[in-house]
This record gives sequence, structure tokens and C-alpha cells, in this order.
Amino acid sequence: MIAEKTLQTLEFDKILALLADEASFSVGKERALALRPATDVSAARAGIAYTAEARTLLAARPATHLGGAHDVRPAVRRAEVGSVLTPFELLEVAATLGASARFRHAVGADLEIPWLRAQAQRMAEHRDLQKSLEDTFSERGEILDSASPELRRLRNELRTYEGRLMDRLNSMVSSSDYRSSLQEPIVTMRNGRFVIPVRAESRSKIPGVVHDQSASGQTIFVEPLAVTEMNNKLKEIELAEQREIERILRALSARVAEHGPELRETVEALGAVDLAFAKARYAERLKAVAPALNDDGMTNLVLARHPLLRGEVVPISMWLGEDFRVLVITGPNTGGKTVALKTFGLLTLMAQAGMHVPAAAESTIAVYPRIWADIGDEQSIEQSLSTFSSHMRNITGMLPQIDAKSLVLLDELGAGTDPQEGAALARTILQALLASGARAVVTTHYSELKTFAHEAEGVENASVEFDVETLSPTYRLTIGLPGRSQALAIAQRLGLPGSILEQARGFVSSGAVRVEQLLAQIQAERQEIAELHTRTIALHEDARKLRERVRSQFGELRKERERVLAEAREEAAATVRELRGRLRALEEEARGMASRREQRELRSRLDELQGEAAEALQPAGVAVDAAPRLQPIREGATVAILSLGQTGTVLSVGDGEAEVQLGQFKMRIPTDDLEVVAGKRREADAGTRVQTTSPAPPMEIDIRGWRADDALHEIDQYIHDNYMHGQGVVRIVHGKGTGALRRAIREQLSSNPLVKSFESEETKLGGEGVTVVKLAL
Repeated sequence: MIAEKTLQTLEFDKILALLADEASFSVGKERALALRPATDVSAARAGIAYTAEARTLLAARPATHLGGAHDVRPAVRRAEVGSVLTPFELLEVAATLGASARFRHAVGADLEIPWLRAQAQRMAEHRDLQKSLEDTFSERGEILDSASPELRRLRNELRTYEGRLMDRLNSMVSSSDYRSSLQEPIVTMRNGRFVIPVRAESRSKIPGVVHDQSASGQTIFVEPLAVTEMNNKLKEIELAEQREIERILRALSARVAEHGPELRETVEALGAVDLAFAKARYAERLKAVAPALNDDGMTNLVLARHPLLRGEVVPISMWLGEDFRVLVITGPNTGGKTVALKTFGLLTLMAQAGMHVPAAAESTIAVYPRIWADIGDEQSIEQSLSTFSSHMRNITGMLPQIDAKSLVLLDELGAGTDPQEGAALARTILQALLASGARAVVTTHYSELKTFAHEAEGVENASVEFDVETLSPTYRLTIGLPGRSQALAIAQRLGLPGSILEQARGFVSSGAVRVEQLLAQIQAERQEIAELHTRTIALHEDARKLRERVRSQFGELRKERERVLAEAREEAAATVRELRGRLRALEEEARGMASRREQRELRSRLDELQGEAAEALQPAGVAVDAAPRLQPIREGATVAILSLGQTGTVLSVGDGEAEVQLGQFKMRIPTDDLEVVAGKRREADAGTRVQTTSPAPPMEIDIRGWRADDALHEIDQYIHDNYMHGQGVVRIVHGKGTGALRRAIREQLSSNPLVKSFESEETKLGGEGVTVVKLAL
């Protein structure tokens, strides 16, 4: 367990006070104030995970809270020994059950929060008890008439008698017989009985029982004999009411006692959850992260901030344990050495206590079973001759207990005594820390320790920067360079005469002067490199944002292009429908012609009309359906021989003629004397009819045996349809043959903006006879 003195020295108690402010009820506050850092890595990791779960739940369901929860454990214990609980105690039990029910509902089943779900399972679910308590009491703790039928009856009776009594008394005070004897014409109450205020001198005029008198003695409060019996009856009813209330409270208290163990467990679980919620809310307030923990003694704090500092806090980055085990921080007074030391120690304590830390997400923190800290304020006016002695007493007490699993934080090591002896002691203590294997962060003014840190293995220098121009610290920490005291520069800036400064510089050794000049040069170069690095990061971020903007604009352009194309296709489709009607009319006209010459002339007109339509509609990406006569003549097609009025099957096509099977005969007939019979084309030919809207196209198209022009048109529309349906890869089966069709297709694919790439299929799946196309989605 880490010593309480260390926790106070690093101001961990202040963190706990702020954490307790985030808790919802007393048990959570108690747990927050009693929180202590874990000393093994598994427990610390568990705490970090619980806090992360709480942040997850609160982020997903911001309205989640534990409002209404109370520490009802003392009341439960009283009920278990037979005591009757007060209405407010019973109401707190109901509110606590309500808080646990709301939490169980908030946990749900959709979030990855196993620990919180386990806490929800610990909480008792006594809906009947909760409802009974809520139905019995009002929010102000009053027992409702609905608490029991008997209570309702008694209160109705009480109101009836009370009304009668008031009517009788009101009639008396308003009567002329009594008016002169009354101090005021009102009805009031004394000792639980209704009375009227009578003048002292008129006491004998109104017989009755005196219950009180005014401070002056001029007024006495009399219960007239005429209403004594009614008052007595009213009192009896009130006593019966109290007995019924006592019975109700006792019965409810017994039910609470019956569920005592579950209620105590519920409070414990609510307290654990409340602490996790407090950690989560405090982490959000600090903009903290969940650090990675280890037990290897390696800490890397990236852009860490001290959680107790207010205003503009300069983040620092510190690391320890990998390349070196002891870090020696030097620099001028008020430069931020102690802040860096406390930040390192306090964030370590917070992480070990399961709290998230104010640092960058890539930060890692080592878990230490023992942490020792001796930190004093050198600038305090309260320093006395015992300062050095108190530091030495602290260090002497911790040295025998320090080992390789310890973290040691020492502020101004060796200060408060003769510089030469103090530096010697400080160096010896550092050697002892190295020998123990502990990790340590030490601040000092001694130049001898800078040299030791530079020469000793396992020790590293660090420095805090100071702006001489403004005489203010920058609070930036630089690891790898010792700090400069800046005493002469500060004195010069404050106006110390030049003659005195020159004389002072003369007392400084030339070697020390050269070292200071070299450190100044190195720090300036590092600062320049850091600024360049910052500018580089900024440029990189600007480039990233530019890429995102270009990508967004490209996406918008693509959507606009698709919209324009869709409108063009719709317009073109209307034109196509009109042309189809005209083509069908010409078709009917052609069928009525007897002359073959007239048929051929009409066919030529149809060809020209369809060609013009296709050329006009090509920019819109819409193909024109061929009229039945204008469909290409292909092998295997069923055709009508116009001159003979017969049908047959095409065996082959070439040189403007087709070989056609007519029953048992084969004939060579000019292709312009043939017409493909509607509905009898091969399934592959159906692809020539392109519609503007269609279901998702197949991922493979077979165009073997097609003419190049027809195939290229079909492939163009096929690629477009697959692109619009979001299919990334398609296969085109064209066969091997002479390779002419393959070359034509691939030449067209290479210029198609919708195509990202294409290649031949694997040999076993078709090789050069199949082209696999990847679309530019």
C-alpha cells in the first residue's frame, strides 16, 4: 500500500475531493474519498476498464443517473432488529429501489459493458415492495388514505366529525349571545382540541374547559361544554388513525427487514457504479484518456497536463524506464520542474486508482507497488533551518525500503545546505537509487548532477525552458538536455549594472561559459526543429483536409453526373418510345407490300431511321430497341424468309448471306430477305434490348458468336448497368477464336471511364476466352 504521506505530497487527496463532488449519493462519495491506488497491474487495469465502461454508457445514454439512491443500510439494520421505520426512511428505500431499476434498464443488452451489467445483476428487483411503499406515502412523507381500507374509513369518519364540530363552533361564534364574550369570532385549536378565544372577564358566560390562555392573560381558550363530547369522539378517531398508521409502518418495516441482505447488496452495487460514474464524469471534464498500463516500469506520458492547474495549461511529455531509469530535471527557479515532477507522480497515482488521465491517447503508465515522494517548495517563506534536515529524514526513511518495483520522486535533492556538500550527497543518493533498480525523477540546481546524469548509464538529463525576454517560464520540458540556471541573463534583464555582470562572468570558468553557450545553441536548434515539425504537421493536416474536400467534391460531381444522365436517359426513353411506334407502323406497312423491291426500300428506310435514333441517343447512354425485322441475323436464330413466306433456322452467316435450314432442305438466302421471328431469339440475344430501369444484371455476359459492333454496344450498356447497381467485378465471355472480338472489347474497355482495370481469366476458368473487369466504384 502506498503511504498516505506520498498521497498528500502529490495532492491526491485534492483529486479525490473533486471526484467525490461528481458522485450522486453518500455511498459513492464515501467510496471516492476512500479510493486508494492499486499496487498490482491487474487491479489497476480493471479500474481503468470500469471507468471506460461508465464513459461508454453515459455517452450512449446521457440521461443515465443514480438520482434517488440513498444509503439505506442503517435503516435496514434497524428494521431487522424490529424497529419501526419512519415514513422518510421507507421512502428512501423506495427511491433506492427505483434508482436500481432505472440503472438496470439503462444497462440494456446492446453495449459492451460486462462489469456494469454484473453490477446491475447484483441489485435487488423488488417491484412489489417498491410499489407498496410508493402507494403508501406522498412525496412529502405523508401517509396516503389509500395505504389501507381501514385508514381510508377512519379518515373519512374523521373528516365527517370534524366538519360537524366546526359547523357547531362556527354557529356559536357567530351567535349574538356569544359575540360580546369573544376576543375574536374564530375557531382555533389547543392541545389537539377545538376551542374559541374568550375574553377573560367573560369567562363565566361560556361554560366549558379552559385549555390555554394568551401571554397577556386577557384571552382564554375555552372548549364549550356543548362540543366536548364531539371533541372526545374526534380524539378517539384520531387515536384509532394513529394506531392504524403504526400498524402500516410496522408491516412495511417488516417487509424491508425480510429483504435486508438484498437491499444491502443493492446499495453496495449502486455505490460501486456511482464511483465509476464519478470517475467517468471527472474524466470527461478533464478530457482524459484511458492509459495503457504495465508492470515493466516503463512510463511514457504524452502531452500530459496537471489536473489541478487552471487556465492555459502547457502540456508536457515525459518518459522513464526504457532507455534510462533515473531522470534528472534542471532549470531555473519557477521554471516548472516541480510541476513536471508532480504531474508524473499524480498521473501515476490516478491511473493506479483506475482513473483516466489528462494526456494523449498513446500514453502508457507503469504500476508501482511502492511510490515515495519528497517534494518541498523552495520558494516558500516558511523555510527554516530544519528544511535540509526534514528532507534528509524523509529520504533516510525511504531508502531502506526502495527496490526495483519502486518509484521515487525527489524535489530539489540536496538543497538547503552547503552547495558542495549538498551536490555530493545528491550524487550519492542517485547512485543508491540506480543500485536499487528503482525508477526515479529528481529535480536539482546542481551543475554536478548534470554532469553525472550525462556520464552515468541509466540516467538522463532533462530541462525546463525559461523565457529571458519575458522573465517567465514556458513550462516546456526537454529530455536529453540539462537545464540552464539563467541567473546572469535574468539579472541583466532586471537591470543589474553591466560592470557587475562582467565581473560576475569573470568568476565563472571559461569551460562553464562554453557549456552554457553550447546548451543555448542546442536549445535554439531544438526549438527551431520543433517549430518546423509543428509546421510540417500543420501542412500535413491541411493536405489531408484538402484531400477530403476534393474527395467530397468528386463524390458530389459523380452524383450530379448520374442525375444528369438519368434525366437524359428518361428523355431519350420517351424519344425511343415514339420511334418504336413509328417503326411498328412502317413494319405493318411493309408487311402489306407484295413487291420484294418495295420491302427492301422500306427496310433501308428503317435501317436509316434506327441508325439516326441510335446516334442521337448515344450520348445519353440509352440503346434503341431494334424492331423485330432489324434484329441481327445470327447462327441458331429462327428467321422468316420474306420472299417465300416460310420460317427456318440459321446455320451460318457470311458475305451478306445466311445458310438456312428449311425442313429437310438447306438454302443460302440473302440476309436482307430474312427476319428474326419475335420471341425466338437465343437467350444471349435478349441482351440487345436495353431498358432504362431493370433488376440487377448478371455478373457474367456471354457474347460468343456476336458481331463486333453489336457486341461492343451490348458490353457498353452491360458495364453501365453493373456500375449503376454497384457490382464491382463482372465477367465477359467472348471466346478465343481469332482474337479480333477480344481485342475490340478490351480496346473499348480501356477507354471506358467506368472501368478500373481488366485482365484475362485464370486458365482453368476460361483463360483468354474470358475477360474479368473491375469497375471504378
